[in-house]
Amino acid sequence: MPTSPYFPTYHQGHSGEQGLVQDLVDEQIKLFGSDIYYLPKTILADSTLDEVRYTKYQDQFQIEMMLINVMGFGDNAEFVSKFGLQITDEIIFRVSTNRWDEEVAEHSMSAKLTVPERPNEGDLLYYPLTQNLYEIKYVGKEEPFFQFGKIQFYAITAELYQVGSDDLATGVAEIDAIETLFDTAISLTMGVGGTGDFTVGETVTGGTTSTTAEVKSWDSSTRILIVQNRTGTFAANESLTGNDSNAVWVVSTFDTLQNTNSEYDANRQIEDAADNIVDWSEGNPFGEFGNFTGSI
Repeated sequence: MPTSPYFPTYHQGHSGEQGLVQDLVDEQIKLFGSDIYYLPKTILADSTLDEVRYTKYQDQFQIEMMLINVMGFGDNAEFVSKFGLQITDEIIFRVSTNRWDEEVAEHSMSAKLTVPERPNEGDLLYYPLTQNLYEIKYVGKEEPFFQFGKIQFYAITAELYQVGSDDLATGVAEIDAIETLFDTAISLTMGVGGTGDFTVGETVTGGTTSTTAEVKSWDSSTRILIVQNRTGTFAANESLTGNDSNAVWVVSTFDTLQNTNSEYDANRQIEDAADNIVDWSEGNPFGEFGNFTGSI
């Protein structure tokens, strides 16, 4: 027996009911939610192999979202693995589908989102209450399943973001400060005879390699330049030019393994210790073949 044409089914719905439920969802999120910064991701890829060199977050907009796991972060927030202590704090938000469409249109974000119709996996959320960035891992697009024939909200599952070499240039001071505190940075000692002074935040460009980086700090007395957000590796004895200050100095020495932004970084110590274990000058460090004439 077919369903009655006079009473719409649960999944078919009616425009009046759909509008009422959507308004109630919007109102609840506005009353009990929080203003969250949404940061869409821009990928800078290699032109040859199309490999991701690094990602940049330079746009943002605010939208209200409701925190679902109000009792704390999700399960397995902290655990010890073979890589040491892992912190994967999980957080779940709900955002209105109606408000999402409005904010994306208002801030002209359609062209900057991979899928403009919904939040995107890989984009970031900044939660002012915890002052942390969270990376979107999954977006529930059908929860609940077409209530009254329409989706009223998206369920966003995100994890605590591990800051790497990504560029944060959103224009929001408290968000951009995260990059300065945690992003990988290296120290370069410049040679004598340079001109001008680099300014914090400007981009420097290598004259030989065309590698660029952002200036974190510059000490003219010690000639030490600390940079982050490198697009490659500088070469010794190449000149660095500040895009804004026009300062020009020649690179003397640097160490890409020494992260100056972490007091616990041990890449250099591990590298030196490994060199004492394995003789990398040999053609075959794991056997005799190829190490000397006549070997088999």
